[in-house]
Amino acid sequence: MWYDRYETLIYDMEQAAHKLYQLRYQMSNGGNLSVRVPNEERMIVKKTDVAFDEVCAETLIVTDFEGNVIEGIGKPSKEALLHGAIYKNIPRAGAIMHCHSPYATAWAANHDSLDFSTHHAFLKFHGKVPVFDTHSYAVPKEYFPEITAFLAEHESSNAFLLRAHGQVTLANDMRMATYLAELMEETAQISVLSAAAANCVSL
Repeated sequence: MWYDRYETLIYDMEQAAHKLYQLRYQMSNGGNLSVRVPNEERMIVKKTDVAFDEVCAETLIVTDFEGNVIEGIGKPSKEALLHGAIYKNIPRAGAIMHCHSPYATAWAANHDSLDFSTHHAFLKFHGKVPVFDTHSYAVPKEYFPEITAFLAEHESSNAFLLRAHGQVTLANDMRMATYLAELMEETAQISVLSAAAANCVSL
């Protein structure tokens, strides 16, 4: 089968998706993840309407960076075009994780960037995680240049938030992109709790 050639990449995607489902960072059939196929303008991406706990070789497909299916059967995730735009413009991106984790999504509702509540988060996210308001559950193409321009300008940037949508992390590989997603949610949770505690004290 086609996916035998990508066994390691697919295994990493399965492990990442199942982990975030178990952590309840992504429920139902939303969210998406992808990896760049090394040395090719292709990516392996989750099919649309597939839950994270269902991610496996049969629920993944290979597309080009425009979302056209090359190998496998089915339609790519709605965010495949955003992933493709990032891979096309940001060479350091080897894997992308997008999930609707509760605290990160809650924080993005009323803030323009993520506060760094720990030194660890500041170091890992290199000082800045912006919030983009794309006014849609799937990022429209007209917002791609703004997002990719930020990532290109801030060469160490590896994450951003989408208002009323969720979080996105990118890294060399899926394992690290997943670690960053976990750290994003932890950071947002601490920030939410810190803000709540400060409000209680002020009252």
